[in-house]
Amino acid sequence: MELLSFPDFRTAVLAEFPQLHDAFEGDDERPHIQVAAFAAFTQAAKGRADWNTYERCVRIADRLFARAAGDLANALYVSYLEHLDFDGPRGPNAWSLLPSELQAAWRRITKSNERLMKLPRKKKGRAS
Repeated sequence: MELLSFPDFRTAVLAEFPQLHDAFEGDDERPHIQVAAFAAFTQAAKGRADWNTYERCVRIADRLFARAAGDLANALYVSYLEHLDFDGPRGPNAWSLLPSELQAAWRRITKSNERLMKLPRKKKGRAS
């Protein structure tokens, strides 16, 4: 099985959603920005209850996630899944449309972030 990379992500997303071309333009050197733009697009679909678009988004993300190489997998965790929220009146429906593998990945990244938030932090002090 061939692993997918950022160019594969860009190609797949733009084939399905050519309207994202402008949002992706100029960020080939910063692919996390493109993944975050896709997350914002997905969230916007949820926000307007455009369930057809939302479901198409999460299906593409699921296909990519299943075969993602390390860097793309990381970007899908931190620039996509971390930015999806399931609060509010549309949250349960959005969650039900999220494929099970992405639900599991969302839970993993959320738990990881919760653990990190509990770690003691160094206090920022003034330099002497």
